[in-house]
Amino acid sequence: MNCRSVAVLDVRSSAVTALVGERGVNNTFVFRGVHTEKYDGFADAEFFDLQGLQRAVFACLGAVEHACGSRIRDIYVGVPGEFVKVVTKRCFMSFQSKRRITPYDIGALFDNGLTERENGFSLIRRSAVCYYTSDKRRTIDPVGMISDSLEGYLSYFFADDRFLDIFRNMLSEYGVRKSEFLPVSLAEALYLIPSEARDEYAILLDVDEMSMTFSVVCGNGITYQSACSAGGGHVTAQLYRDGETDIPFDIAEAMIGKINLSSRDEGDSVVEYVDKMRSFTLPMRFLKDRVKEGLDLLCEVINKCLELCGDRNIDYKPILLTGGGITGIRGAREHLSGRLNKVVEIIAPNLPYYNKAAQSSLLSLLNMALQTKRENNFFYKLFHGIGG
Repeated sequence: MNCRSVAVLDVRSSAVTALVGERGVNNTFVFRGVHTEKYDGFADAEFFDLQGLQRAVFACLGAVEHACGSRIRDIYVGVPGEFVKVVTKRCFMSFQSKRRITPYDIGALFDNGLTERENGFSLIRRSAVCYYTSDKRRTIDPVGMISDSLEGYLSYFFADDRFLDIFRNMLSEYGVRKSEFLPVSLAEALYLIPSEARDEYAILLDVDEMSMTFSVVCGNGITYQSACSAGGGHVTAQLYRDGETDIPFDIAEAMIGKINLSSRDEGDSVVEYVDKMRSFTLPMRFLKDRVKEGLDLLCEVINKCLELCGDRNIDYKPILLTGGGITGIRGAREHLSGRLNKVVEIIAPNLPYYNKAAQSSLLSLLNMALQTKRENNFFYKLFHGIGG
């Protein structure tokens, strides 16, 4: 890879994707190689088949290396919400007299806030919701401001040590020299949600095939996060609940992609799927009813997340929905909005040809990886200092 490129590995609940890319013009991206492989996935922060996961990861890396014509030696790995614990803290430090705040002060503030280790977890990222100076000014970047104290509302992101060990060992066996881990939820929040929307509070909901991550975003940090094993696959699974159908799962998903929950259909309407070998048919009403039941189950989980969060700042905030789990179901957004009694908006990358919610985590990781590589550059540190 050239010095401008980075490699990322996006670990989703049903597939892994490897990508080598670099920054393009107007904050776009240039892809040098990308490949996706399905695998059995995970639930409750446990992978079903580690050997299958390794085969998928190795296949992705091999395909991307072939496309790039070079070996991957360093890689950024996205850590899904089920393997991440977010801890928020308020930390205060005072100075002997008023002076300009430096990046070193911010670094010291973060260090002071990290007073204890989370058992079974390791710190992979830290970010600030906001800072306060001695005159009560609230800011995202206090560097250069004059104050005799600095208070930070800080977010610390810890990753499950089991996840880290699995991928460090796996990537080391492949020949990758260095692996750095990034929280997917923070990467999506910073890339997908405009800064002016994050300046107050925002709700980000990433629904994947078998996993869901609920995050409350503010500033450049996350104030609350909850993840569980519920996603689009559980919606499709409702078709098999009473043994009323035996069609293959992937074909059932394709048939769900043909319906529109908001449309009105004749009572005897059917959905047909034809492949090379045979055709499959299901009643439209049966499909819609079961999909709505599956979405209602997800709504119960989302309502529980809203209840456990208990932050009144998000009472009237819309839910920003992303991920490939249910955003492809026409009418799903409207159904969720009606059941949750909240505005639901689908959010996706603002890029031509890649403006799908299913691409959110991959492009968000690429954006954070490129930014992290830039910030770790010697000359960047030399001119900007080493802070939080």
